[in-house]
Amino acid sequence: MRQDGVRAAGAAATRRAIIDAGRQVLATGEWRGFTLDAVAAAAGVTRVTVYNQVHSKAGLLDAILTDLTERGGMDQLLTASKHMQATEAIAYVVDRTCRFWHAERSVLRPLFGLSAVDKDVAANLGQRERWRTDQLDRLLDRLDQEGSLAAALPKSQVLAGLVAVTAFATYDALGPLADDPVPAARLIGVLVTGLTGAKHRPMINSARAKRS
Repeated sequence: MRQDGVRAAGAAATRRAIIDAGRQVLATGEWRGFTLDAVAAAAGVTRVTVYNQVHSKAGLLDAILTDLTERGGMDQLLTASKHMQATEAIAYVVDRTCRFWHAERSVLRPLFGLSAVDKDVAANLGQRERWRTDQLDRLLDRLDQEGSLAAALPKSQVLAGLVAVTAFATYDALGPLADDPVPAARLIGVLVTGLTGAKHRPMINSARAKRS
């Protein structure tokens, strides 16, 4: 059992090194340079080791994006905000999303650009956008159930608008404002309020945000 534990710990450490190296290669190089060989060299392991962990370039990309999402808490936004009122939950989600876009901008910017020409990148990011859309849809349901949804448009159109204004492309298009996620989140929060009709309470003034 002890040997199994040591092997498992070693495998986890190797995977961690590969994912960290992959993120570094993505953030500092061109997409053409994002190869199993390049990541192996950056991680200090062999190409075979990388292949055994992720199997392909697409698998490596998925592992990196999954790791970024989990470490940023983006897969737990609904769980983390379930005890909040719906208006506060939406403000929280906007705040955390902007912080995530800001923290991972160097990795996500080239990937979203490449999604127009690379089907593997497009498929991966598309699936993650569908997950994000589902989160926002459930938040809209909560707003409606609490009587806080006062939108001038049908719910389907409000959802489409929310997905658009909270997307990475929108955040990145803010230019210098995107260099600080706090004012960026404030602006996007105002746009969200305009779509939902629900009063927006910025997370920067919340004690809960300070603990995050």
